[in-house]
Amino acid sequence: MSMVYATQGKNLKATFFYKRRFTRIYPVYWLAFLFTLLAVIFLKDAAPKGLNIILHGLGGQSLNPGHVLDLNYPAWSISVELIFYLVFPFLLKWMLNMSIKGLALTTLLLWMLQSLQHILFVEFIYSGTKMSEEFISTFPLWHLVTFFVGMATARLIALEAFSVFFSKYAMFCLILTLSTFTYIIYVPNPVLKYVHNGILSPLFMLVLVCLYYDRSTLNKFLSNRYVSKLGDVSYGLFIFQYPVWLVCTWLANPEFIKTNEFFFLYLAILLMFSWLMNRFFEKPLIKNLRAES
Repeated sequence: MSMVYATQGKNLKATFFYKRRFTRIYPVYWLAFLFTLLAVIFLKDAAPKGLNIILHGLGGQSLNPGHVLDLNYPAWSISVELIFYLVFPFLLKWMLNMSIKGLALTTLLLWMLQSLQHILFVEFIYSGTKMSEEFISTFPLWHLVTFFVGMATARLIALEAFSVFFSKYAMFCLILTLSTFTYIIYVPNPVLKYVHNGILSPLFMLVLVCLYYDRSTLNKFLSNRYVSKLGDVSYGLFIFQYPVWLVCTWLANPEFIKTNEFFFLYLAILLMFSWLMNRFFEKPLIKNLRAES
């Protein structure tokens, strides 16, 4: 996104950007919210509270620690994204005026401060309660630096800050980075309890840079048009995964739900449902909404 909108430079208007993000996020978000609400009420026989319905409907659930995951729980990150989108046009214009060295040092400093803040929160604020966990892990402001690191990565790539080294050793660095990531996540270590809220941003940054400069078979596979089309349904896969899961588990035998066959059947249904929503709801609606101005 940073690369796409950077081409407009200082001419990027915040209102233009907000409209494009709003039309991309909210129509499908509201549809998934409605599906989830109906599924929770009629299939789980639950009664969501009014405040939860309002906050989840607006996409502000992460501002209410303790109730962030009460409805369509994967959608908690929408709150985080909305804060990021609010400041994106201004951050981008600021970055466009920064040198490679200035941007790199600023990014490193912000990441270190965010990581320190998260470590201190985990050590001194976390009390084992749902409220403290959601405040530390999902409150939007604590993720802003993570987005900044992503923007900075795109900007540094555009400035060819990594080209000399990674154009030669991209695959080696990718394997090393993924190995490090796997070790941190799956092998008990002192860092493991702090991995949320962007502390692993440098590793994700390296993955992005390596994939950008890689010219191996992996690059050809990821560039395949059928693989690329998964990007069209990725938002649907993310936002509809829980309501589709509720319907599938409601229809299936409890013993079948525990099998691998059920998971792959659910995944196939989710893929098909997301494709249908993208084809017949998301794309036509976005086209119409963006044409009105």
